Formats: sequence, C-alpha cells, structure tokens
Amino acid sequence: MFPAEEAIDEVKAALERNRPVVLTAPPGSGKTTCIPPALLDAEFLKGRKILMLEPRRVAARNCAAYISRKLGTPLGGLVGYQVRLEKAVGKSTRLEIVTEGLLTERLLSDPELTDTGLVIFDEFHERSLQCDLAFAMALDARRALRDDLRILVMSATLDAQPIAAHLGGDAQIIRAEGRMFPVETRFLKERSDAPCPSVMAGAVKRALAGSDGDILCFLPGEGEIRRTMDILRDDGVAGPDVAVMPLYGALSREEQDDVFLPNRKRKVILSTSIAETSVTIEGVSVVIDSGLMRVGRFSSASGMGRLETLPLTRDRADQRRGRAGRTQSGVCYRLWTEDEDRLLKPTMNPEILEADLASCVLAASSWGTTEPDGLPWLTPPPVHTWNQAKELLKMLGALDNDGRRLTDLGREMASMGAHPRLAAMMLANPGHESAMLAAIMAERLPGPFRRETDIRRITDWVEAGQDAYSRRARELARRWERRGERSAAKAHFREAGEILAYAFPDRIAKNRGNATFTMVSGRGAWMERTEALASSEYLVMCELNDQGSSAGFVERADAKALLAAPISEEAIMDIFSRSMREETQTRWDTKGECVKATRSLMLGRMTMREGAQSSPDADEVQRALFQGIKKKGAALLPWSAKARQLQSRILFLRSTLPEEEWPDVSDAAIEADPGPFLGSFTLGMSRWSHLERLDMCQVMDAALGAAGKDRRELDSLAPERMPVPSGSVMTIHYDDAEPYVAVRLQETFGMESTPAIARGRVPIVMHLLSPAQRPVQITKDLAGFWRTTYQLVRKDLRGRYPKHYWPEDPLVAVATRRVKNRMGE
Repeated sequence: MFPAEEAIDEVKAALERNRPVVLTAPPGSGKTTCIPPALLDAEFLKGRKILMLEPRRVAARNCAAYISRKLGTPLGGLVGYQVRLEKAVGKSTRLEIVTEGLLTERLLSDPELTDTGLVIFDEFHERSLQCDLAFAMALDARRALRDDLRILVMSATLDAQPIAAHLGGDAQIIRAEGRMFPVETRFLKERSDAPCPSVMAGAVKRALAGSDGDILCFLPGEGEIRRTMDILRDDGVAGPDVAVMPLYGALSREEQDDVFLPNRKRKVILSTSIAETSVTIEGVSVVIDSGLMRVGRFSSASGMGRLETLPLTRDRADQRRGRAGRTQSGVCYRLWTEDEDRLLKPTMNPEILEADLASCVLAASSWGTTEPDGLPWLTPPPVHTWNQAKELLKMLGALDNDGRRLTDLGREMASMGAHPRLAAMMLANPGHESAMLAAIMAERLPGPFRRETDIRRITDWVEAGQDAYSRRARELARRWERRGERSAAKAHFREAGEILAYAFPDRIAKNRGNATFTMVSGRGAWMERTEALASSEYLVMCELNDQGSSAGFVERADAKALLAAPISEEAIMDIFSRSMREETQTRWDTKGECVKATRSLMLGRMTMREGAQSSPDADEVQRALFQGIKKKGAALLPWSAKARQLQSRILFLRSTLPEEEWPDVSDAAIEADPGPFLGSFTLGMSRWSHLERLDMCQVMDAALGAAGKDRRELDSLAPERMPVPSGSVMTIHYDDAEPYVAVRLQETFGMESTPAIARGRVPIVMHLLSPAQRPVQITKDLAGFWRTTYQLVRKDLRGRYPKHYWPEDPLVAVATRRVKNRMGE
C-alpha cells in the first residue's frame, strides 16, 4: 500500500463538500498513481471526467500507462492521455492525463469545462508558465462559471499554505506522510574543475563498482548527456552487463519508453530534469545528481530569450534524491560539497516572472482580459513584460491599436496552439512551407542540428529525415497545415525568409559589416564570420541568444544569431511597404568633419536606403555643425593669441566681479551651447574647414555685447597692457591664476608700488626679470621689494651684469631700457 492511499478518504470527503484541496506527499508516496483512480467513483463527478495535468509529456504518457495496467484496462479506455502530437483517449475515458497547455486550449474552447468534474494539478511546485495560466483560468472559471468544478493541487515539495489561501478560505490542506525507503546521501569532498560530463562519468563508474541497482543520473541538457555517453562508451562501461540509456524530451516515444521497461542489463539512465516527476522507474536505487539544471530566461530589456545553466534549488534536489528510495533502499551521489549544499536556494522563481508572456497574454485576451490583473494569478506577472508582450501582439495584428481588444486575426491565432509569432506566420502564409518552418521553431532542435544557423538547410534535413525529431516536426506541420487552411489568405509560394518575416518583423536585420547586423528593433546581432549567411545583405533572425560576445567587433549588447534565413530587399519592401517611413537626418559626420544631411527609408529603426538631401534645412545644418563643435571641442576653434587674451580678460572679471555679471565665455560654455556664441557667425557653414575662418575676437566682442558690456569697460577694468617708468608698455597676462606682467627690473626704477586692476581689487603680479629675461623676483608688493629685498638682488646682479645700471636707490633712479642710463652712469 502506498502512503498516499491513506489520504484518499480525506481527499474525497473534502472534494464532496466542494472544498479545493492542496495535497502534499513525499516523492514516491503514490499520490500521482493512487489518488486520481480512487476518485473515479466519487458522486460529485456526476459521470464527468477527471483531468490531471502533468508538466511533461513523458510523465503524462507513462503515468496513464501505469494506471491503466494497475486497473487492468486498456490504455485509451477508462484511463487515457493527450499530449502534443499524440493521444490515447476514447469515448469511455474518465481519467485523462494531459500536459498543461492543453487545459488552456480546452478552457478557451469550453470555458465551463462541461465534461469535467475535477481538475488535478500534479507536481505543482514546478510552477511552469502554462501551469500558472491554466490554474488562474480554472480558478476564474470556478468562481464565475462553474462553482461545482473541483480543484485538487498535488506536489511532493510545496508550501501548501499560500496555495490554499489563494484557492479560498474553504480550501483544505491534506498531508500524506510518506514511508520511503532510506536513501544515503554522499557529497564530494571538494568541487572538481573538470567539465560536467567528465565528473558524471567518473561518478557512474564509482557507483557501478560500489552499489547495486540501476542508476539514474541527472544532467542539465542533451549536450551533456551525449558527451557523458561518449566517455562511458570510450571507457568500455557500456557492454554486455550495462546499458547506458539517454532520456530527454527530443527522443522518440519508443526511446523514452525503453527506459521504463525491465532490462536484463543493469541500466545507467542519463536524464535531464524530465525524470524528476515521471512515474517510478523500476529498479533504480542509485541517483547521481550533477546539481545543475537548464532553464529558459527571457530578457524584457531585449525581448529575447536564452538558456541558462543554473545550480539546482533545494526542492528540486530533494525531488531527485527521492527517486533513489521508491522501491528499495538507495544512495544519492551529489556532485557538490556539503558546504555548497547548505547554500542552495530553497525554490526556483515561478516561470511567469522570467518568461516570454506573448502566448500567455494572447490566451488571457481570448479569455476576456488584456490587463495583467484580469486573472486570479497565484504570482502576478511583471507589468513591464506583460505590456511588452501586448506590443508584440499589436505588431502581429492580434490586438487592436489600443491593445484592449482581440482582433479576428487574434482569435484565429489563439486557436492555432502555437506561439503568437508562429501562428501569425502560418495564417499569413497557409501551406506546407509555413507549417514546416513553424514546427521546426516550436520543437527544440536536437544536438546535431544546433550547429546549423541556416533554417533552410534544417528544413531540407527534416523533410527527408527518419529520426524522431524529424518525424515529430513533420507530424506537427501536418496538423498546423490543416488548421491554417481556415485562414482567408491564399497560399502562394514564398521563400523561407519571406515567410519568417511575418513571425519576426522586429528581427529583420541588415548587414553592417564584420558579420554583424542591425535589426528593425534597433538591437544588434552577430554570427561567426565563417557562416555562409554572414555575408547576406538582409536576414530574418528566427532564434537569438541574448548573451553578447567578447569579440572586438561586436557590441556588448548584441545577441548571437542561432537560426536565420536570408530575405531580399524587394521582399521586405513588398511585405512591409505600409510600415516604411521616410526620415530626414542632419548630423555631424566625424570621419568627414562635415555636416551630413541624408534622406533615409526606415523600417523601424533599421535603415533600408539612404541618400543625400538636396536642400537641407539651414537651422538643422547649423545644429549639426554645433554637434561637431561639441565633439571636437572648443579648444580646436581658430583661437589667435589675441582672442585667447581677450577671453582670459573677460573670464578674469567674471570671477573677480561676480556681482557685475560678466559673461561666461569659457571653452566649456561654448561646447555646452555654441549657438549663443557662434550662431550669427556660422550661417552657411557646414564643414570644420569653414569654421577655421572664424574671427574669435569678434565672437568674444559679440558675447560682451549680448551681456550688456563693451570693450571700453573691459579695457578700463582689465586692461590689455600696462605702462612702466621706462616708457615701455607691457602686456598683462590673464591666463594664470593671477594677472601678471613680465618686465625687466631696470624698467621699473621709480615705480613706487604695484598697480591694481578690477576696481583696485587685484594687484598685478610683477615678474621682475634680469637683463637675460630670467625672473629674479616675483611679487605683488613692489614697495616691500624695494624696501627689503632689492639690495640683495642688486648685489647679485652687479656681479653678473657689471656693465648694467644698478642704482643704490631705485626709487629716485631713472628707469631705462638700455645697458646704462642717459647720464652715462
């Protein structure tokens, strides 16, 4: 007897009273295979069926087969299942096990679920987007349309209280205590730096030597599974006594089912997370866990997705560990250390927080709401990501321009059972080619195909291939092709790129060189330069990985193109003629050092064609010229020494006499806004060479006039030159911290004190020079110099320049520019 069977009566009683139930039970307790069939005779069903949702196809199929064998009925009779592309359901089916997306489709076609009395959400802790959507819609149907629709939520690792609270105050929590066989947990002493497949292969060999029973290994993805298989095969592990078997979603049904069948060999099963929630695999008593999982992540910033390999969470690790103790005592090898184990996150974020919401928003719109708060979500979707999905649906024509109502096309898209991009593509291009491209995009490509970026080549392979992926893609294409025939559009031949453009209008991309592209959305994309498609003028980017590259020619924000198809410019012009717009642009061309005025044909933010404007707007040209000044810097304008001196004098008064509001004519001010300074002087100019004709003195004078100042006032407060007793007129320099004059000492004899400027506030610094023009004293207190220092300086200068005039009393001496004074001394 399974532990979960002890809870059957309590579950049935609660459901009879129409109370939603949250059932928690440990892995292997039998909740999935014991509870649903035990409810088939419940009175509340009134002859209606039970729908049980499973997160994965292999789990739905194997669970249905297991329960059918247990009840002794044929599969597809009393118990059946339906997953995408296959089903075993008959008129007598009362317990139907389906994957989560199928419940959404049924609710959209029959909101009351008239043939269903109970909906069971199994393995609810995984919280996939489809599960959350189906759960919200079922709960909404119960509250608004079918108050007798029963809901049962089941999970092995689940915090039941929030779920029960969301279901309503009358929801009942039931816990089934499991009696699993003991499982010993073994950790690594230290983390290995070797690749995951190598570490896993080593652990498999140790487990084969040190334990009995079949071995279930958890790896993040198909690639790691294949590499681990190669290592085990090369090391001679697979042989007459050991069968190494893969288990992942892209395998055929027959290959997946082989894993669950008895085998005379000892089985080593290399699986993705797909084996976490399926029914018990008989004979497994050893689990080897890599501690890694691969999950999809959606970037709302870029509108693109990527796959990430992440450390396992605590609930997922416990789920995996539990599979070693379902039928006997077991052991779980964890390929991480005990210290790392203590740092595991408790649970994963619900997928709704990190997923592409386009399909979700389309389904919700079909249900009757286009707003994120229109459904009773257990975890509300991020508003930004929701609104981004609405914008995509508007672009695809599924929502009206306001984004508030579903269009007729949107209703057809919702009925297709495909991502909105693919549905729009198939409805616009009904026929085999479109359906095949959609099927290839919908079914995740297996390892051998993922190195190919040209989707046309993959289509050729799939059309002729006999592998499981090709057969599944062809079957899905046939189904969609039949659905697409309902469209009013007429089928006609188009190239792959033209068809895909209807699905990815924002990802049409133009080559910008070096195998990099600019998309309609404005984002960049790249591919290896060795790819055949890298030289195409235009591509439709079907699949992108938003992780950028370290390559020097690639922008950090660019996404890597994983799958694409070429498209001609003529096809783009034909399909998107109504979306094209003409744009004029006048900008500074840094390379040519001139204003470039262009007229461009734009699709979104991608330039289709570009040519010169015949008569660009003069104001726009001047604004672009000013951008050039900002980029190159005002220091490179044609400043003469006189203009720089004039600029320095104005800035000196601005800092010294702030109350008088002298203008800011600094380089920084000119760069920040060249217009007020250069506007009247640059009319008709369009090149930097034209700017070299500017008279910057005139520019400074104009700035003075605009501030209500003039040269006479400037010359009075900050004179350009200063007379000295010798009769010379010396230039006052304003380009230092303080204004200064450089003059030979002999020319200042008789000058009693230092002159001051700026209304007497600032003394001029005197740089007193020797006959050889070298400074002998720097002072702004000339009187003090004569009084205290001059005699020392005189003694030194008489020794070095004996022919020169060095009077004992400089205040009564006659200043001179000659070697001796006029008296011949």
